[in-house]
Amino acid sequence: MRATHSQALVAGAAGTVALRAFVALRNRVLGRAPPYAARHIAARLARSVFHRELSPVQARRWGDAMRAGYGPLLGVAWTLVRERASGSTLPAGLLLGVGVLGFELASLPVLRATESLHTWSAAEHAWLVAQTAVYGLVTEATLSALLR
Repeated sequence: MRATHSQALVAGAAGTVALRAFVALRNRVLGRAPPYAARHIAARLARSVFHRELSPVQARRWGDAMRAGYGPLLGVAWTLVRERASGSTLPAGLLLGVGVLGFELASLPVLRATESLHTWSAAEHAWLVAQTAVYGLVTEATLSALLR
């Protein structure tokens, strides 16, 4: 059964809330926010697109706003491909996480939203894999629950 857009938005929002909690852990363990942190992406995009420097507080707010839209919209995008992906050997939530990971690794450096991937530490790469998996698993679990 295909989810409605409302269900997809709710599922994506749930994944985003889980991601928010995970990001706090990630930053504590790394001792800093990695280059792909929403606040860093917001600051880089504001600088390159709007020629505007953001204060740390503004960057955090812009990053939160970007994540608040991005996560639910990814939930909607997932519902459009979810049925076709049902034959995968990966669990659906992990497949979503891998898809988000691939999208972000391909798009963020090209858009100059992050530094080059080669400048990231192994730990930063590992945390990105983990956070996209968390987002995917929670989003899919929520969507599955809403469809029951």
